[in-house]
Amino acid sequence: MSIILYSRESVKISIFKVFETSQNKQAIYSTVMRIKAPTPKTLPIVDAWKPLPITHWHEEEAAHLLRRIGFSADPGTIKKIIKQPILNALDSRFGQKNPLNASTAFTEFSKELPNVYFELYNNKDLDPVVKQERQQKKNRDNNKFYRELTMNWYGHARAEENSAQEKFVLFLHDIFVIDQRKVQDAPNLYSFQNALREGVFLNYPQLCKNISREPGMIVYLDLAQNTAKKPNENFARELFELFILGEGHYTENDIKEAARAFTGYRLRKKTEFVYHKRFHDSGQKTVFGKSGNWGGDAVIDIAFEQPAARTFFIRELLKFYLTDGALPHDDYIIALGDLWADNNFEIRYLIDTVFQSRLFFHPAYRGNMVKSPIHFYMGLCQDLNLDIIPLQGPLIRQMLAMGQNLYNPPNVRGWLYGEKWINSTTVSARRQIVNYLFSSVNEERLNGNQKKSLADARAANKGNFLISNERLRPMLKNNGEALTQQLCRFFITELSQQAYVENLGRLIGDPKSQGALYRARNAIIALLQSPAYNLC
Repeated sequence: MSIILYSRESVKISIFKVFETSQNKQAIYSTVMRIKAPTPKTLPIVDAWKPLPITHWHEEEAAHLLRRIGFSADPGTIKKIIKQPILNALDSRFGQKNPLNASTAFTEFSKELPNVYFELYNNKDLDPVVKQERQQKKNRDNNKFYRELTMNWYGHARAEENSAQEKFVLFLHDIFVIDQRKVQDAPNLYSFQNALREGVFLNYPQLCKNISREPGMIVYLDLAQNTAKKPNENFARELFELFILGEGHYTENDIKEAARAFTGYRLRKKTEFVYHKRFHDSGQKTVFGKSGNWGGDAVIDIAFEQPAARTFFIRELLKFYLTDGALPHDDYIIALGDLWADNNFEIRYLIDTVFQSRLFFHPAYRGNMVKSPIHFYMGLCQDLNLDIIPLQGPLIRQMLAMGQNLYNPPNVRGWLYGEKWINSTTVSARRQIVNYLFSSVNEERLNGNQKKSLADARAANKGNFLISNERLRPMLKNNGEALTQQLCRFFITELSQQAYVENLGRLIGDPKSQGALYRARNAIIALLQSPAYNLC
């Protein structure tokens, strides 16, 4: 009996009508096949979360896994991982901690910042002019180190061995939202991100408890202003609505009572969590029908006793990694939620279960998710074997133009994914960053800091920033058909390849003829600017 039966009745749909044909490059845009999603009749619930049989573990499945849990699917890596069980591939990407190391200057600033705050707010003899100057310097330093932290993260996530871990950090940051605009202090952003990085190795209730003590979260949701005399409900509301349960699974009274439980959470010198018992409301609270002298951790434990806690995080995970369309049938999600609860809400259990499951590899969920701007850019760098160009201003502006500024989600609900990423402005920005990677930098026009950044990167053997014609020339040794097939297999998903091969072949022509290098260069640019490359 066949273990997995797929309905291959497909419907062709247009992808991103906002993409316009480029006259000068004859850009090729196409359609993809959308396969009907599984149902409990076509893929039984009892089978959905079982591991994909080894007989179904091929190059196409490996490419799907790598593009979804990371940013790209390198052919060499594909050939390597299909020789092993899927669980081995997951363990090598999620099984060890790969810390994001801060610079010496950043570390020194982090150590000094508490003293700066103490002097600014506790030294009554400090001259007002001096106080203003030190406040301004602190702000400048925070902005400088925020930019440094941003660039360090891109470089760290660019390394293939870190990509899955850091993409999961992005996922968690879209649930546990804070932003640089309000938090301001770069060390608190760094600490918060490290707490998310640790999350892979924890159960979800413990991660929620840890996050409630993070200075960045305490600042962002005004937890330090939550007192027994005047409770602030911001954190309690987001805890239930955005972290654990989702809308409609709590009452306003649950929020009011939970807010009382989190009174007493404070910061020392704005950088270190401290619990002040004298600010805590020690009275009895009733949360989800349970009464007691609850503190914050107890409220989190009670929240995880609610049925909705079994499925909320799973839905968020599937929205981020499986589909930006309709979620799978609810019975699948409920079944996985029960398994997850039975395994103590361990995050790693969920990772291993989802990413090797038959449902995850179903054709209906392949090649049709819109890449986020960060995924798009990081995928470009990995696919083209480029280092992150260390020019802070231009890169941060480019990412902002595409719609995703690291450490700055638009609001408390995080980023909106899927086709929300796509409009005329963001499409133009995606095209521009592709063009930029195939251009050259006039280093004479750079300022001193930018020149130093380039020199430092090159000294660290990170100088492969842009695509030159010389890097493209070896491709022309292939015949036209082989080159076309190679480019399509490398850059776009299996579903889209057939529709692009013929058009791309016409665009490249004979690799041995005059102008072939120019045509091949333009063909690759067109492919990277196509709808297909924007999907994973």
